[in-house]
Amino acid sequence: MSNKELESKVAAILEEKGFTPANTLLCTSLCCDELARNLEDDLNKVYGHNFNLGGLSGFPFAGNTGFGAMSAHVPDNGYCLLVHGPHVGITKDGVIGKVERSGIALVDNCCGSAIAASKYLKGITDGGAKITTKLQQFSDFQQGAVQELILPFGKRLNDADNRMKELPYALYDSQDILVRDIINGGKKGIKQGLALLSGIQINTGPDTLDYFHPLRFDYYDSEGNVVESMIDRL
Repeated sequence: MSNKELESKVAAILEEKGFTPANTLLCTSLCCDELARNLEDDLNKVYGHNFNLGGLSGFPFAGNTGFGAMSAHVPDNGYCLLVHGPHVGITKDGVIGKVERSGIALVDNCCGSAIAASKYLKGITDGGAKITTKLQQFSDFQQGAVQELILPFGKRLNDADNRMKELPYALYDSQDILVRDIINGGKKGIKQGLALLSGIQINTGPDTLDYFHPLRFDYYDSEGNVVESMIDRL
């Protein structure tokens, strides 16, 4: 569905549960890429500025500490809407993993971090990767982490009919585990409730709409328990 359609449906569903612009803090874990801001901007129109947990490829690099800080910023007796997921570009010609960008003639990779990690993983599975210490260098720590976090999906990506189509879903599965673990670790900080919306961002060219494929839409109560899946309502 388009970002605009997602924004409208999510706001309407959550309003029934008491979420309002005044009592809700929007929290996101999306990629650093400026194209990932499109979804944030749409949701900012409803809920105001967001707290950012995310880094390269959309992984929640702010971790437990970031989630704890975010929880403390939720209005008293208020709610949190946490939105996360990787993103993928699609050109006007239907090429997955690339996208047109405003003011740039080159049709660019999207998500560049994810594609670089995929190439690194392919080097391992194909047997051509070189041992290096760069993985642990602070100056590129996040990319090193993305490469490690994608390692379990080597066979899945090699067996895929379309590696670029499968890549964001593999990343999502890794992020889904991490984000839910972070929520569980910080559930004592949840106030009135928390809604977790996650899926795949789909970025297109500057003159066309962006889309979102929702894969999870859960509601956590004040005790940190998942009490409802709302995905079928989207």
